[in-house]
Amino acid sequence: MTKKIAICIMFALVALLGTAAFAQTAPALTPAQKAIVGTWDEQNGGGIAELFIKDGVIYGKIVHTSPKLDNNGVCSKCDGARKNQPYVGMVIMYGFKQVGTTDVWAGGSIVDVYNAGRVVSGKITVEKGGAEVTVRGFIGSPMLGESHTWKRIK
Repeated sequence: MTKKIAICIMFALVALLGTAAFAQTAPALTPAQKAIVGTWDEQNGGGIAELFIKDGVIYGKIVHTSPKLDNNGVCSKCDGARKNQPYVGMVIMYGFKQVGTTDVWAGGSIVDVYNAGRVVSGKITVEKGGAEVTVRGFIGSPMLGESHTWKRIK
C-alpha cells in the first residue's frame, strides 16, 4: 500500500514541477511604469482611481467615486458600452502610451463621467518621482483643456 502512495506522490510532484516549468511570469515593470501604476486620489473631491498597465498601455478605472456621483450609481449619461454601467469599476482612461523614455503618457482618452460621459483626449505626466500625476483632458489641442493633479495613495 505504501508503494502505491509513494508512486502517486511522485506523479503529483512531477506534474507540479512540469506545470511550473511552463508557467509564464508577467514581465517586470520598468521604472516609468512603476511610477504611474497605482491608486490615486483625484483631489478636490474627485474620487479615487486606479491606473494599471496592460500590454504596455495605461488604463484607469474608478475605485471610489466623488460625492458628486453615487458609488452605487450608474452612468446613465454615458454612450455605448458604458451606458448604465456602474461607476465603480468603470474604465474611464485608456490607450495611454509612454512618450519615448519620458515620464509622459499620451495618446489616450478620458471618459468625463461628470459631463454626460463625453470622451476627451488626454495626457498624463508623472511628477515628484511618482508621488503625483498631472492628468490633462482636452478637446483638439492640449492648450484647450484642463489639468488635475492626483496624489498617490499606494
